[in-house]
Amino acid sequence: MKLLFLCHKMPYPPVDGGAIATLNMLTEFANQGHKVDVLAMQTYKHSFSIEKLPQELLVNITWNQVFVNTQLSPVKALVNLLFSKEPYNAVRFDCINYRNKLVEVLEKNTYDIIQLEGLYLSTYIKTIRKQANTLVSLRAHNVEWRIWERLAISDQSFIKSLYYRILAKRVKRMELNTLKQIDLLVPITENDKLELPIYNSNNIFVAPTGIKKENLLQKEPDNIKTLFHIGALDWIPNQEGLLWFVENVWQKIKLSFPEWEFIIAGRNAPLQFQKELGKYPVKYIGQVDSAKDFIDKNGIMIVPLLAGSGMRIKIIEGMARSKAIVTTSIGAEGIPVTNMENIIIADNIEEMYSAISDLMNNFNQLKSISNKAFSFVKENFNNEKLVSELAGFYQKKIN
Repeated sequence: MKLLFLCHKMPYPPVDGGAIATLNMLTEFANQGHKVDVLAMQTYKHSFSIEKLPQELLVNITWNQVFVNTQLSPVKALVNLLFSKEPYNAVRFDCINYRNKLVEVLEKNTYDIIQLEGLYLSTYIKTIRKQANTLVSLRAHNVEWRIWERLAISDQSFIKSLYYRILAKRVKRMELNTLKQIDLLVPITENDKLELPIYNSNNIFVAPTGIKKENLLQKEPDNIKTLFHIGALDWIPNQEGLLWFVENVWQKIKLSFPEWEFIIAGRNAPLQFQKELGKYPVKYIGQVDSAKDFIDKNGIMIVPLLAGSGMRIKIIEGMARSKAIVTTSIGAEGIPVTNMENIIIADNIEEMYSAISDLMNNFNQLKSISNKAFSFVKENFNNEKLVSELAGFYQKKIN
């Protein structure tokens, strides 16, 4: 097969869940002998140049890149709110230069599948239809409107909550309309499949993010007496969840276990968020050179999400490195884990404090959950197998 991946950000380096999900899939398609083309947006946040890609990412993969200014503008956001019915977070990715490059790529090539890596590429479906008679697949990394709906519920600010509700309504309308335009839907979890109705259920294939064999590791942490979090800190659900955790849970834990540390790593943290973290006894270290090394070094992984959708790739990554993970029901959503066996799920202050304290006091339980987490990912998230199954689905639809 020949596939074209449309990406709203550079999937390399794989520093966040979305980039990992995209890169693992497209490279595995290439590894299995399919021809892969990529048309990615280069943004200020994801500015990596394709000229610096490692050689192994050029085998069976042709990269194209267009700079798109997706920076948030308060003025444009206000104008959009008052005079448009489109979600501002989607409008930012509509770019004439990217559209022109897409036309150029489609004029030079014929594809079996064009895969949109996320909802915000749907604005280019009309361009695709004009240029090519190709099956269009939407890879839904999450249910976008659900994220904003949950943020509206969890945020304590009336103004922000109201704005999130408006966004949720607009994104939902866009998401449902997109489902009418695509040929195939590839949600990342079974939960998302249920919330994304498409006209023909035979055209849906659930494809979780796979983990490469070389990223599986079972070892003891260098510093067991650490809690840690790693993730994209410009993502609002991560910010809100972390602030809730450090204020309500971590401070209590620190009083009971003063020798333990909570270390937070991640890229693009806004200054205001960093100032808020500075009020609490946490260690913020910003972006790390190697996420795997950071995960391997530290003890218990904390993912305190109060909003979100899809699959938390960092949880899968943590489990693949044999980490005991404490998260919420929303954090674990879409991953068929078993509470108290291969993960810990806690949804309020008391539950989370109790769960983490128990792990700190019982290293045998901590090791057991870590080992079972590793086995769970090894058995269920084999990247080679998952992509092979999706390729088979695609080939069937092409035929």
